[in-house]
Amino acid sequence: MSSQQAQIIPYPSSTPSTLTSAAASLAEIKSQVNLIQQVMREVMKDGEHYGTVPGCGEKKVLLKSGSEKLMLTFRLSNDLEVETVEMPNFHREFRVKATIYAPTGQRLGTGVGSCSTMESKYRFRSGPVENTGKLVPKEFWDNRESNPGKAQEILGGKGFNYKKIGTKYYIVKQGERVEYDNPADHYNTVLKMAKKRALVDAVLTSTAASDIFTQDLEEDDLQEGAGAGETFRGSPASSETSSVRSGAEQQHEQHHDGSHEQEGNVQKASHDELVAYLNGKNVKHEIEEDGTIHAFPEFSDSAARTWLKDQGFKWDAKNKRWSL
Repeated sequence: MSSQQAQIIPYPSSTPSTLTSAAASLAEIKSQVNLIQQVMREVMKDGEHYGTVPGCGEKKVLLKSGSEKLMLTFRLSNDLEVETVEMPNFHREFRVKATIYAPTGQRLGTGVGSCSTMESKYRFRSGPVENTGKLVPKEFWDNRESNPGKAQEILGGKGFNYKKIGTKYYIVKQGERVEYDNPADHYNTVLKMAKKRALVDAVLTSTAASDIFTQDLEEDDLQEGAGAGETFRGSPASSETSSVRSGAEQQHEQHHDGSHEQEGNVQKASHDELVAYLNGKNVKHEIEEDGTIHAFPEFSDSAARTWLKDQGFKWDAKNKRWSL
């Protein structure tokens, strides 16, 4: 990256007489846009600081880590206001307002974001599965990539999936989603998600970067992006989801949410625990015949991507997926 000094477009200290008196010059606007694009090219990484969502066009989506890079570039600071809304059955919604300030203390803009334990990914987990006793036919593997709709029909249609039992893959019937019995388990995660959404919104507004990046797409929108014919890609089944959650998933939440922080290396999860975590978090993933796992976490779910890296998953930029 060049030695060009990162600056926010200055604002006159005196009260302007007209609206155009406070306007930035064309040269200043071009300089700020060019700097953001330069940081994007030379510092940011696709899939880590920004990314494109499959099925949602080529618009770049700014992630929390990317917004932090822009704040560092312009030496910005932020202030947060959090409102907690109590809901029935111990559910909560967090509403966050983020205000961005220039190094001089000038207020540049605000952003808002909310998240609640009533959102599907925090309210439900996958239900138990029933093994049909039928082995997954070769025809399924032949069509899984080229014709996912047909592959789903080979399994039995909507509601059917596959699971590795022992050394073989069986067709299983996926049970109905089950509601988590303790919403408080997700309070910290939901609060951080609301903060992230507000921060990204505020940074985009304050740096006028919306023409380069867009705001995070909602999780439900990303889930729907795969299409109805890819049910088997979205939720590979595991009968151990509920019992393993207290291991692999809670380890992830405790390590990255700040509670029970552990020193040293993160304990690696077993293959079944990895699948159970992905299934419980509704992270899209595929499992090869040799046991290789390919995960497709939502770009807005930085916690899941961090957990995957901790577990040894590697980013495959060509295929835009995490693999282990």
